[in-house]
Amino acid sequence: MPRKKVIDPEETKPPTKKAAAKKAKPPVEKNEPVVTQAVLPMADTQTPSQPVAPPENKPIPPQPVASVLISQIAAADQVPQTREQFDLNQIIATGVIHSVWGNGGDVFARFGLSTRDLLDEKDDTFTAYATLRFADGMVGGVPVTLQPGDILTVQGYLVHRNYTESLRKFLEDADAINFLDSVDPADLSAWRTLALERRNGIVNVLAMTFRNPDGTALRHFGEPISNQEVSCSSVEGIVSRAWEYRNEEGVDLFVRLAVYDPHTPIDAKNKGNFGRPRRLAHYVTVRFPLGKTASGAPVRITQKTRIRVVGQLRDKAQVVTLREV
Repeated sequence: MPRKKVIDPEETKPPTKKAAAKKAKPPVEKNEPVVTQAVLPMADTQTPSQPVAPPENKPIPPQPVASVLISQIAAADQVPQTREQFDLNQIIATGVIHSVWGNGGDVFARFGLSTRDLLDEKDDTFTAYATLRFADGMVGGVPVTLQPGDILTVQGYLVHRNYTESLRKFLEDADAINFLDSVDPADLSAWRTLALERRNGIVNVLAMTFRNPDGTALRHFGEPISNQEVSCSSVEGIVSRAWEYRNEEGVDLFVRLAVYDPHTPIDAKNKGNFGRPRRLAHYVTVRFPLGKTASGAPVRITQKTRIRVVGQLRDKAQVVTLREV
């Protein structure tokens, strides 16, 4: 005889809310990773003193977590500012002051250096010249007094300065000031307004030692000079241009370097990279006699190559005729 199924009256009752919620909750394994999300208060969000339970059967409004996390991620993705690295640009030279003049508040001096390592070179055949600049007439923040005949050891950095020269100054240097007397009066005004583009090297002096004729030091101004026994020029930079110049001895190689030393001015109009300022390069010309190094190795250089050069400070006179002007 088949048995009747006995139905418990409790099973016919609908489950309570508490029991339904308990039944719907998924089991959590013992080793399952549990992610805990911390909600950071916003600047314009007030934190209640007591936790307030949400009304029953109403969804919990989303918390303002995303904007906080996005701002934190953006800050973490920013590239930190890196330290600037500069090119080497150092000149150490010993010589004699030949002339002194002022311009725009600065003091300039014509400096004679011996090409045969004499302290006071008397023969102009063995003399190379350089222009020294004393910013505001001072060295190391101290005013200095200079006069022709002073023997100095200087330390500084080299730059090339572009300037214009009037035709009158050109004719005076060429001892041909009477040239304008032969010019057609109708063209005289145009000749007088003619300006010539010039470029010369300048050593900006950061330290200086006065010396006696026997070489002993008298007094010093500015930062310590790294090596007062040897005249030496050290520069490094990026090759912006290279060319050859033929002379009686052969073909010399000239290289124009863009040097980013610590004294280069900041370009305020353009933004730099990696949090660093953009700078305007100093330009220096390097000469390789006969296109070779001091050891005799041929020099092969291409544009945008970075090189370092150690040598001597020298001037290179250029002869320009009035017809070329």
